[in-house]
Amino acid sequence: MKKASNYIILGLFAIGGITIWLITGQATMLAFSLFVLVIASIIWWSEMKNRKEPIPEEIPTIDSLIAKYGQPDDIIVTDPTHAEELQGAILVYHDKLVYDQREIPKADIVDMTFNNAMIPYLPADYQILIATKDKNQPLVRIHTGNDANWAQNVVIAIKDACSTAPSKEPEVSE
Repeated sequence: MKKASNYIILGLFAIGGITIWLITGQATMLAFSLFVLVIASIIWWSEMKNRKEPIPEEIPTIDSLIAKYGQPDDIIVTDPTHAEELQGAILVYHDKLVYDQREIPKADIVDMTFNNAMIPYLPADYQILIATKDKNQPLVRIHTGNDANWAQNVVIAIKDACSTAPSKEPEVSE
């Protein structure tokens, strides 16, 4: 930010010099203003030429979560417009839910419901609220879009996934 303010100050000097030249007609002010503009342009161009592009970090995806946690028992789409993003789906595992890189143990879930988080004069924005026993994350908010029936169906799907945990793998007897 400091470099940008230096260019602004140089620009103001140049504009001030040109203004004084227009008012008084002194050629030295015009020469000074043009000199300041040329120097500022050269400095800016050399900095832009030497600037390195930042290396983009890997953006987490549903596939990266599956690679980290393993194949889920189920995937619940919470927002159809963002279904392929982390905020658009819940990965259901035997003992936990994974939403937006956050693990929510099924045993920690106290209650869940949905509500309309709408601000006046804007379209409805429904979200699912999951109350947990975890003190660091007592309330998890999951946005579901603008359809109340969809939000209700997602809550039902999450409750079903939490109540009907699949049984352990059967033991193989020889």
